[in-house]
Amino acid sequence: MDEHRIPPLRAGRRAAGAALLGWLGDPRAPRLCRVSGSPGSGRTHLLAWLIAGATAPDTPVERRVNAFLPADGYGVRAAVWQLGQQLDVPARTPGDLLDRLAADPRRTVICVPELDKALDPARLVAELLDPLLGLPHVRLVVEATPELAFTAVTGPAELDLDDPRWTDRERWDAWCEHEGHDPTGYPNPGRALGTAEPPAPPAFADLLARVPLGADGGPDLPAAGTELLTGLWAAAARAGELGPLAADPLLYVLAEPVAVTAALESAAPGTAPAALDAAWQAAGPALIDTPEPAVRAHQLRARLLGTDPADPAVAVVAAFAADRLGTAPGRWAARWARHSPGAAATAPGAGPYLGQWLLADAGGAVHALSPADGTVLGRIAVPGPKPLRALAATPGGSLVLLDVWGGLDLVTPGPTAPGLDPYALDEALARLRAAVGGEPAVLAAAPGLPGAAPALGDSGGGVHWYQDGAVLSEKLHTGPVTALAADAVGADRTGPGAPLLASGGLDGAVRLWGPGSEPMPEPAERRPCPVTALALGTGPSGLLLATAWSDGLIRVRRPEQPDSVLDLRLGSPADGLSLAGDVLLVGLDEGPLAVDLKG
Repeated sequence: MDEHRIPPLRAGRRAAGAALLGWLGDPRAPRLCRVSGSPGSGRTHLLAWLIAGATAPDTPVERRVNAFLPADGYGVRAAVWQLGQQLDVPARTPGDLLDRLAADPRRTVICVPELDKALDPARLVAELLDPLLGLPHVRLVVEATPELAFTAVTGPAELDLDDPRWTDRERWDAWCEHEGHDPTGYPNPGRALGTAEPPAPPAFADLLARVPLGADGGPDLPAAGTELLTGLWAAAARAGELGPLAADPLLYVLAEPVAVTAALESAAPGTAPAALDAAWQAAGPALIDTPEPAVRAHQLRARLLGTDPADPAVAVVAAFAADRLGTAPGRWAARWARHSPGAAATAPGAGPYLGQWLLADAGGAVHALSPADGTVLGRIAVPGPKPLRALAATPGGSLVLLDVWGGLDLVTPGPTAPGLDPYALDEALARLRAAVGGEPAVLAAAPGLPGAAPALGDSGGGVHWYQDGAVLSEKLHTGPVTALAADAVGADRTGPGAPLLASGGLDGAVRLWGPGSEPMPEPAERRPCPVTALALGTGPSGLLLATAWSDGLIRVRRPEQPDSVLDLRLGSPADGLSLAGDVLLVGLDEGPLAVDLKG
């Protein structure tokens, strides 16, 4: 029996709701449904009802709305970022979003209220919504006038709320009598309620005059409040001119990100300072759904560090973030960032690279960086080079490289510390390779375990460990292993400790396993998108586990303290993670950065 319940519709609109649910559940219905009607007819209310009833966790698949875009004030860029967040896919441009959704053929339903109030409705349709309908598994229900043209679907379903057949007269009269409304407004609830037309939005100058002044006679932006500052950006978006907003970084982080993004999108190129504009675009997919201004300040500052660390905006944003967050738990701050070729694979250093951070770019070139400040310490000669999936530094001084075709290479500068010599390591890798189900997918080395080879994760979901002549294997995931991290725990003067592995999969799960014992029965983490990177390490505050997923979320957890969880977003997915004490090292497509974990 279907136990799913949705809220009731009032004002006699049960017929309209039933028609909308009928469209949603009919696989033969047109993939576009347009909800129209005169002002006050209840279009937005009807779609709000649908969203409330069709996004609950227990909603059947055939009645589920997967994402919604409240289009009022949105430009194309903010719309892409918002939908990407809700659909758990990284997307910076319409093309990114289309590519990601095209690769996933599951039915996707998107609801778009107030499309007519978007920054440029026709552009939003032409550049994003109509192309989305070009994907055969995507459906849209939009609140829009018939004049707004869609071309990808011919003969869309139309639900005109001015048509009396969608409002039951008897229930309408009962509603009006019960609520004391005027029944002659049938079938328009706005007329029954006597709702007036909304006033025209205020002009930029009027809003600017309402900003309070501080003791120094200048504008007191924090005291102005989010609503007023957001209104300034919205007015700037309508005018296509940023005016005095362009150069003040506090105005960027104190206002709602949708309005800031729309204003930057509508302004002429070069209007905003280059560093601020570039940082906003880089951090945008993270900023768009972050409610706390202080966290937005940290996100923006992280990207400013990667453009021009000397820019005064960096200091202004940093001071605001520190003042707002104070000593709150779970805080974080970017330590450094570099604009350089993206990090396709990363690994903590060992042997001759101890205390360094190793990064492989998209072409396979490997560099060593200082975790403290990001200084490039040198380039490491590797065979090829060729694109890499993963790399690992062993305690004995060798590097193990895993290329994108599943091949393993050794780079052996010579033994510099106790550990497997190149011949023993080569034999260990051959035995691990023989245990793999499918092909090697990821690898990771544990520091401080000289008798161990790097662990391998494979395309069949298995993880394999070699130590002291023995291979141990466990199937930990449904589908490929996509990330792997290793550490030695419990080390003291009497011994090197025991290995602990963290594996992440295409299934979105993170599992912990100590080779030689049973894996933990429940995942340490699970989310509905693939894991892209993992880090495991012991810092001053104990064991740390950091996980990155393909939608851009990074979660840092202290497994010994179940309630200590830090979630952060930087604007793009992490392809590599490492830990150096309480510093999280993050490899992004745009370059590496380091985050101080302060909570």
